[in-house]
Amino acid sequence: MTKLLVVYWTLLQSTLSSFSGLSSLPVIRHELVVERHWIDDKQLSAAVMIGRSTPGPMGVYVVCVGYFVAGYPGAVAGLLALATPALLIILLFRLLGDRVDDPRVKNAIRFVIIGGAGFSSATLIGMGRSALTAWWLAGLAALACGLLLRTRIATIWILAGAGAVAMMVN
Repeated sequence: MTKLLVVYWTLLQSTLSSFSGLSSLPVIRHELVVERHWIDDKQLSAAVMIGRSTPGPMGVYVVCVGYFVAGYPGAVAGLLALATPALLIILLFRLLGDRVDDPRVKNAIRFVIIGGAGFSSATLIGMGRSALTAWWLAGLAALACGLLLRTRIATIWILAGAGAVAMMVN
């Protein structure tokens, strides 16, 4: 039970401190991969890939992280951690009323998003180092990045293609 509370609290902290899908990743990686060793970078990468390839919010990968840490009860903890900030923001908007349009509030949100982008970049570089262990994997990642940036191919098809190539090579 204690482990589930820690999983919920960690995932809740990460989702509360982010304003977009993957900006919660640094907190999750630091706490669950680096500090506690409950999951590894491969499992975290798999959770992100599953979250990116399923419909719904980008942050849904926290449900997969919860599952990798503690099975189905962990997935429920992840789901609750994902839903809690949305419910709290509804209450916050109700309490703030017209002050939501205040430029200071808007600027504060913008700065949090920029800071989250910086943390996410640093975390993704660390995860990339552990995932790209062969030259062909780095090439495949570069190709996928190029396709994402230059074409309108849906992410799911790029992930499926990369997975098919990886299965053929191994």
